[in-house]
Amino acid sequence: MMALKFYNLRNSNFFVNNILLILASIGLLLILKYGFIFSAPREFIKGKAYSINNTLGLYIEKLLSCSQCLGFWSGFIIFLLTGILEQSYHLLLYYSILFGFITSFICNVVDMLITLLDEKIFKLQNENESKIKKD
Repeated sequence: MMALKFYNLRNSNFFVNNILLILASIGLLLILKYGFIFSAPREFIKGKAYSINNTLGLYIEKLLSCSQCLGFWSGFIIFLLTGILEQSYHLLLYYSILFGFITSFICNVVDMLITLLDEKIFKLQNENESKIKKD
């Protein structure tokens, strides 16, 4: 099995492996933030957090709606799991945090682009519907 290491520059598949990890982090972000399958667990976690403390509830709600926050934790978890599965523990926590920062930025940019595209498509659909009604 080929090691997926963020820090291994000698690996010939260095960029491919890291792009796959980044795409996995983006996918995890989108599933956690927007996925229908996680809507019930999201609401359950928010409800439990609010039942413990209002401040905790607000924190969890913001965490689950923030692309940058979820992007960090998605990247951190993906890289940490990859390192554990590959049994490469050398500086694992350090590189997991570093990868979390990288994916935090990338996930935030991707989410902003998706939001802009959705808004543009929605605007075009409304314009087309209004033109059809006028004709």
